[in-house]
Amino acid sequence: MTPRPARQHEFWWSGDRSERFWIEQLKTDSYGDKLIAPDNSTYATMHGVEVGDVVFRWYSERHPEAGPKRGGIYAVSRVIGGARRSDQLWDGKLCVEIPVTPRNFLRRPILLRDLKELEGEFRTHQQELETDVLPSPLYSPWQFPKTGLKPMTRYLTKLTVRDVELIGQHHPQLAPALAAS
Repeated sequence: MTPRPARQHEFWWSGDRSERFWIEQLKTDSYGDKLIAPDNSTYATMHGVEVGDVVFRWYSERHPEAGPKRGGIYAVSRVIGGARRSDQLWDGKLCVEIPVTPRNFLRRPILLRDLKELEGEFRTHQQELETDVLPSPLYSPWQFPKTGLKPMTRYLTKLTVRDVELIGQHHPQLAPALAAS
């Protein structure tokens, strides 16, 4: 484990360089070259992102390239710069932006219906992590309603290294995209 530098925002993954994965929930392609969000506590995870981290680009079912029943991971990017103030406003609020590489698209997207097959393992990982890090928030990308695994609707969530390994075991198209990003 290589420690990260100390900073104002501390999260359960702070100091653990293996925990470097994120899911960005996208409804449009407006900001493909950066992560961008208001600089407030709702989007605190923006301050947990580091150079070299990997961002999985989740296209929601509202995204024009996904559509109904086609939400999932479509691409991967890598963080190439630190968080900085943006000159763009979000509903009149100051924003933070983080530059990322262009999207490296998967040969085949990993759809929510594919990930539902891994729900039991995701749930187990999340329960174990909750035990380890409470009372810190997880910022997990997963929720588990009675209808089955669903993504959280938050803009930027923390994907654990264990979950990335699990997805990679079942979806080999992820490895080339990770290597190329």
